[in-house]
Amino acid sequence: MAGWGAASISLKVALIVLCLAFVIFIIGFATKGWAKTEYPSEIVEISRRIPIYVELELGLWRYEYCNKARYDYRYRDNDIRRYNRNRHFVCTTNDIDLFIGGLRYCADWYRAVQAMECLGLILMAGALILLFLYFFVDSIKQKKYLYIIIGLTFGAVVCIVIGVAVFGSKIKETTYVFYLYKLGWSFGLAVAGAILAFVAGIAEIVELRK
Repeated sequence: MAGWGAASISLKVALIVLCLAFVIFIIGFATKGWAKTEYPSEIVEISRRIPIYVELELGLWRYEYCNKARYDYRYRDNDIRRYNRNRHFVCTTNDIDLFIGGLRYCADWYRAVQAMECLGLILMAGALILLFLYFFVDSIKQKKYLYIIIGLTFGAVVCIVIGVAVFGSKIKETTYVFYLYKLGWSFGLAVAGAILAFVAGIAEIVELRK
């Protein structure tokens, strides 16, 4: 008999945790907070130099480049008003291809990370869909489908972990204007999604052994 009420606790845990893993991973996958760096710079104009901080934030698909006021520089009040009015302190979002194309030896490993995270997303989505069907469709409630769900779940975990491991190791070796990157919150969400998917996979194995 299929349905939520007829399901075991381990199967309910697997579905809830895998749903949570999928949502968290999607947020990390789509956002720009995978890595970040900040460095002092200045905007050079004909009659003046404007001290700024440049903040660069990377995602898998987009990056954001922001000019911000220097907190270690004392602006005159009229300077701040003039710079804001002239839009010196702005953020620009661009396709990640524009960024990685300008860094030596960066494109190959970045593409590999994108591919692994995409594959992880596809496998996790497949596991989640099949798990829903396993819950509510009597004809799907068979051990062979649970084996497939477990394989998809752990396959997703492996792909995501490979991707974040490559990103985490390589981005720390990457410099931009001699300033190193720090891992960001989106990277953390991707890791959290993988951990939760692993927990869901364990719950699925517990269900299989019954």
